[in-house]
Amino acid sequence: MKKIYSKIWKLAKPYYKRGRPMDIAHISWMMNEADKICQLEKVDDSILLPLVILHDVGYGISEKVYFQKNKKELHMKEGAKLAKEILEKVRYSPEKIQIICNLIRVHDYWIYKRYSVYKKNKLLWIFNDLDFIWLVSSRGFKIMIKLLNKNKKEMLSYILADIRHKRIGFACKSTKKLYENYLRRLKN
Repeated sequence: MKKIYSKIWKLAKPYYKRGRPMDIAHISWMMNEADKICQLEKVDDSILLPLVILHDVGYGISEKVYFQKNKKELHMKEGAKLAKEILEKVRYSPEKIQIICNLIRVHDYWIYKRYSVYKKNKLLWIFNDLDFIWLVSSRGFKIMIKLLNKNKKEMLSYILADIRHKRIGFACKSTKKLYENYLRRLKN
């Protein structure tokens, strides 16, 4: 991973430590997978990686109520502000800062059934795939079982009931394959 992303991650980490209990693991997993997807799909890592690293920093300054629908808007808005500050500290391109912050402001629009935002921006769509796929990764699945107080069967049903990908599909073959591989492991 490029040095600039390590700098961004270092500046973002204190916010994640104050935010949701699973976010360090969540972001670490997403960074690794996003890096692979950028190479496989030949997409712009200079947008996707900072988006992945910074998308949930807003939870580090908002109230400790993470899974309520009305808190999603707040964490996106506050996260975009923090992302701008962090990216400016590392002297990121102003044009790319604007793009990344705009994507952070809308990254969880699926919760409001506003799916068209993903189809309009492939990087955001790939990001959304990775954000969702984390739920079926071995670490993400275990963490979410504990946080949501579900057993394995209930958690699997919860994930399979998620309508995001039934509505918009996957952004690319690589994310679809990644999801299918993790899901197959969970079912075995």
